[in-house]
Amino acid sequence: MAYTNNSDRYSAAMPPRVRDVLGRLKVTLHQNVYEADFEYGTQPLRWEAVINNVSSTCSIQQVPSSGGVRMRIGTSAGDTTIRQSRPYHRYQPGKTMFMATGCNFGTALTGNVQRVGFFDDANGVFFEQSVVTPDNPFGIYAVVRTDVGGKVTETRYGIDQWNGDRATLSTIDFTRIQMFWIEYGWYGAGATRWGFWLNGEPIIGHQVGWGNFNNPQQGGPQQGPWARTGNLPVRYEQRNTQGTTSSNDMYHWGVSVIVEGGRDEQRGFTYSYGMTPIAPTRSIAASTTRFPVMSIRSRALGTLEYGNILTSASGTVGGTLSASSTSTSAFTGYISGTTLTVSTVTSGTVAINQVLTGTGLLQGTYIVANISGSGAGSTWTVSNSQTTGSVASPTAISGACNIITVTAGLNTPNTAFGGTVSNQYQGRYIYFAGVGTSGTSAVGKIIAHTDTQIYFCDPIFYTTISGTWTITDQGSFTGSVAVTGGQILTASSTTNVAVGQSISGTGIATGTYITSINGSLLGLSRPMTANATGTYTTRQGWCIGLSNRGQLLPKRLMAVQTAATVNCTVEIIAGNPVTPVTLTGSAFTALTDLGSTYSFAERDVSATALTGGEVVFAFVLAAGAGVQDIDFTYFFALYNNVKGNQLDTLTVAVSVPAGTAATVGAHLICQEAMS
Repeated sequence: MAYTNNSDRYSAAMPPRVRDVLGRLKVTLHQNVYEADFEYGTQPLRWEAVINNVSSTCSIQQVPSSGGVRMRIGTSAGDTTIRQSRPYHRYQPGKTMFMATGCNFGTALTGNVQRVGFFDDANGVFFEQSVVTPDNPFGIYAVVRTDVGGKVTETRYGIDQWNGDRATLSTIDFTRIQMFWIEYGWYGAGATRWGFWLNGEPIIGHQVGWGNFNNPQQGGPQQGPWARTGNLPVRYEQRNTQGTTSSNDMYHWGVSVIVEGGRDEQRGFTYSYGMTPIAPTRSIAASTTRFPVMSIRSRALGTLEYGNILTSASGTVGGTLSASSTSTSAFTGYISGTTLTVSTVTSGTVAINQVLTGTGLLQGTYIVANISGSGAGSTWTVSNSQTTGSVASPTAISGACNIITVTAGLNTPNTAFGGTVSNQYQGRYIYFAGVGTSGTSAVGKIIAHTDTQIYFCDPIFYTTISGTWTITDQGSFTGSVAVTGGQILTASSTTNVAVGQSISGTGIATGTYITSINGSLLGLSRPMTANATGTYTTRQGWCIGLSNRGQLLPKRLMAVQTAATVNCTVEIIAGNPVTPVTLTGSAFTALTDLGSTYSFAERDVSATALTGGEVVFAFVLAAGAGVQDIDFTYFFALYNNVKGNQLDTLTVAVSVPAGTAATVGAHLICQEAMS
């Protein structure tokens, strides 16, 4: 068929509602990669729940009578409920990502925000119910969120601006249950769509094609990708941003994530996490129950851009250090700059080329040269200076925006990560290896920094400090945040201020915008109530980077038992945010220090006991049976949590009966899905 112009060509094509965002007819294989219904519960092992319960009335609850989930927020500013799928669904170039769900947002109330879609705190595409206007009586918006460049920005399209089937859209009553769907192609410049199913038909509400797009809401032509990543979770969210006179219930039911065109097998590098060549087994005493022979987890950050992974205020590293390579030793000592001073040697011989592991070390540190001596009191040169970015004034998380002071260097451009001089780490996570006496990790979201000071807040529940604030394109003014409420900014002037304008300034959460105006009081879009607790002590390890949202996919377990007269029970114990594992005496080491340079995982072979977790697999390891090869391809992946500070673990635990000790070694083979 001949076409006289492009208009003829497109008019002859099938309508967009039956084509995916790459132009293919939806007759190709579409494959469910994730689905859930909630007939019997909220599925806590597959869905994470986060609640900020300011009013003491917030809740997330399965409703047996309807087979769905009720999310409730109260009347206080800062009330928040979030449900997010544990996996970040892996985008594959050339495929369209699609999700659908049944949902009822509830009542549109001033100061309340309800959301559903493919998104997290930094990137994504979603439906939103928020500000009601005469042309948008239900307050329905299509929203794109991105942290490209570090600062979270959002592009909103009210339903009165949508370019889809406007005649059908005008008939939708959003006080009723709706079948929402969203699809996108990423590539950086792919298209995004928001739509509904009505009477069994897919209805496109709005579409944005980001290639060659002139983006008036962002000030002109689209120059960069519409989001930093196409790997996104499914999320339901409610926020009370400024206090209301009544609470709100949001309901959701089943959800599916589909790849149009079928999903290819995950592609990622495969690594073996196991015992070291110089210590291939561990001895387990008789009558021992669940001895943690080995544990694995992802590292907390996907990028390691700046930090120390443990430096004290004086720039020295102390505690028990260990070394591993073709020979091993254990000793106590400290490092200042690049000089290691050995206090005592408890085993082995300290030697050049040994990789140092243990509390207090930058990853990849090894012994370069001998300065003097060979035992206690000896000094050595190591490969990494331990004073870079040392914490000079650790602070406590106490419900306000937190500040830590570091040695100068934050404004030195980190060109390897695309950094610029000013606020190059804005929007990144700051990870602390341990908080207080609990030893648990914590993270914050960096909202601003100078050359020596980092301002950071809880990554989910933001807080602010007073300062000079800027309204986009309207100049600056001085304001302060109310002690109670946390979502109200008192402005000295509201000239030319309008709902929807973004606000930025020292201490304010990125992506904050104005939701309402009441005299000099401006309602803000994001909760400003901190949710983190704990104290950052001296010798506190920390690092700046992107939160790790990848997956470890177990494939095989190789186990061997070398004792000749005793059978052991091997149990695989999984830890997650609902049932975490606590390891006694653990010392996780990055695989980057163990010969796998590009791995994103960590392994422990030091723990001596464990509590918590769930037994998800077990078998008997017979005496003298040789290597056992167990298929793990049906196992679930290991993830990070919503806040980015609690990693799933998988532990190989061995129980030995009375009478005879056992010697056991193990290797877990996993694929790392990081893209």
